[in-house]
Amino acid sequence: MMRHTLWLLLIAGAANAEGLVSVFGPGEQTTYAVSYMGITAGRAQLTVGWTMEQFGREVWPLVCVGETTDLAAMYPLKDRFITYWDPVERRTVGADFFIHENKFRAKERYEYDLAAGHAIVTRSSPGWETTTKHFSIEQGTVDLAAAGFSLRNIPLVAGAVHELPIFTGVKLYKMKATVVGKEMLSTAMGDVEVFRVTVNGDFSGKLATQGLMTLFYTTDEKQLPVRAEAKLLLGNVRVEAVKYEPGRRYTGAE
Repeated sequence: MMRHTLWLLLIAGAANAEGLVSVFGPGEQTTYAVSYMGITAGRAQLTVGWTMEQFGREVWPLVCVGETTDLAAMYPLKDRFITYWDPVERRTVGADFFIHENKFRAKERYEYDLAAGHAIVTRSSPGWETTTKHFSIEQGTVDLAAAGFSLRNIPLVAGAVHELPIFTGVKLYKMKATVVGKEMLSTAMGDVEVFRVTVNGDFSGKLATQGLMTLFYTTDEKQLPVRAEAKLLLGNVRVEAVKYEPGRRYTGAE
């Protein structure tokens, strides 16, 4: 359940004012409560980190951490996904996925070579041989975390449909985000006006969704995801923002 929550948050993660390169910036952090079948079972955080170098580029680490609470202590999970976002080119250059699920530990590293049209995926886990595989990708490909932040940098308009090629770590699929319209939403942070956005997933097994996932983005310039909902084979998951700390306003110059 927590891994699906992580993917749901990653999906949820511009062309607004003149010169504005990003509606989010370093220092931004949003904390979410995760409920499963109506019971609070975990928490998650999305954080925009400060400039660092990765894969030979200056990037922001976009960090998503999901973990179970005491109510789910029988199967503790704490996963961390970091995508390395180039704020100048507005794309990700790679990602690291740290998996900590019960007694299982693993790390996956994705490096995107758009010029060559492939993603290089390295997987390692204690007691297992490290593997490296190449997967075909296309121009504009992003991972789930980068997709969520990319959507925030696109002005949402009711009726609009946005498509992005998504690399999940094992395959490429076309994500289709449809802006259904505006509505008022009661949240833990108060009543806010939001865009309702439906998104298709491409997961299997326990992570498979029944129907579309629903995301709610605020209608202000931040376009912050304040809620995400999905119906899984094993029950319903809701991710709700409970705390928000704004980051540095980024206009293309450090």
